[in-house]
Amino acid sequence: MSFAATTILRFLVPDRRQIVRRLAAAILSILVTGEVTCAESKSRLIEVKDEFQTYAGKIIAKDSERCFLMDKFGVLTTHHISRLTSFRIVGDSFHRVSPSEFRKQLLTEFQSGYDIHLSTHYVVVGKKGRAKAYATLLEEIYRQVDSFYSIRGFKTADPEFTMVAIVFNTVDEFKEYCGRDQMLWSEDLRGYYSLKSNRVVLYDSPTKLNVGTELSMDGKTSAALRSKNAITADELALESPTTDQATLATMLNSVVGETADTIVHETTHQVGYNIGIHSRIGETPTWVIEGLATVLEAPGIRVRGSSDAADKINTDRLNWFNTEYESRRQPGDLARMVAGDEVFRNQALDAYSSAWAFTYFMTENPARARSYVRYLRGLGERDPLQHYTAEERLKDFQSAFGDVSKIEMDFLRSIDRLENP
Repeated sequence: MSFAATTILRFLVPDRRQIVRRLAAAILSILVTGEVTCAESKSRLIEVKDEFQTYAGKIIAKDSERCFLMDKFGVLTTHHISRLTSFRIVGDSFHRVSPSEFRKQLLTEFQSGYDIHLSTHYVVVGKKGRAKAYATLLEEIYRQVDSFYSIRGFKTADPEFTMVAIVFNTVDEFKEYCGRDQMLWSEDLRGYYSLKSNRVVLYDSPTKLNVGTELSMDGKTSAALRSKNAITADELALESPTTDQATLATMLNSVVGETADTIVHETTHQVGYNIGIHSRIGETPTWVIEGLATVLEAPGIRVRGSSDAADKINTDRLNWFNTEYESRRQPGDLARMVAGDEVFRNQALDAYSSAWAFTYFMTENPARARSYVRYLRGLGERDPLQHYTAEERLKDFQSAFGDVSKIEMDFLRSIDRLENP
């Protein structure tokens, strides 16, 4: 049995709605798992409709209830198959848009007051005169994050889509965008990475902090670092010998303090999801995602060849772990963090400091790092559409690292020996 590319299913009579939806689901199932192979379906351009909107893209995953569609800009949408009212194949091959087409699309969203700059991996929207500086910083973070994973044995891939970063001029513009993007805004929110749109979004703070100034931290985003964590012109010059250092310094002068800190953390998330470390549709445990991001906040981790051990420590996280969290810490906290994400909602600062401390413990020792890489590979091989239960999380963790109680004792002894710079 075969279906022409122009096959369209619609319901015209209300009492036939369920029949047509079941038929649409059957066709979609055949497309992905039947005569048309999964690989073929992921290369075809598909159009689906629900009662409200039309979507076009490639199918990246499906089960009996849901279909995940990726459009040509890298935007991910989830569809309940029973709610589809129309389906058709509109092309034999799926093509992502070019960076120039991406720029053209963004020009319709952002006009007066903004520049749009294209770089190797990014299209950046920023205040006039600053977009290039943001792009320079983003590309350096990308290089450093990719290097961190590669050196430790992670298999990385080039991003399929051009990544987007939007840096608003004011908090009011950022707040308005959050509303349109269905992101819960709060006064503490400085920026975020969206799994749906694959964009980093934040606003530029005019505040320029002195080195060592402490920033407040929140549970929405952990982009609360020290300003020393921002990448300097000296560091960039090491990797950009053709760029004049004075030019780099001028470019980066407007990307400091909280803005640079937020870019570092949220871009670390974005890069991880785009080079194959995390799945945008899977249930990767929060401690893994935030642990890696907070480890990479430290400049000594990001900058290749850094010999200063103190620069590899995230001082804010270590401070919190050894002071504020110490009085509340209980045996079994590691198992609770591994088994579920509740602690990140209920005790965010404790959770972020614990995720950093344990990830640092695992990645800075070569033998443990090899086990950690195998553990992450196992996470990547899971069916992303299957719920990841607490029991399964603990089982996978202990299969990779051994008894969680023993690991917790070794981990706490190791962190106790760290000296806070």
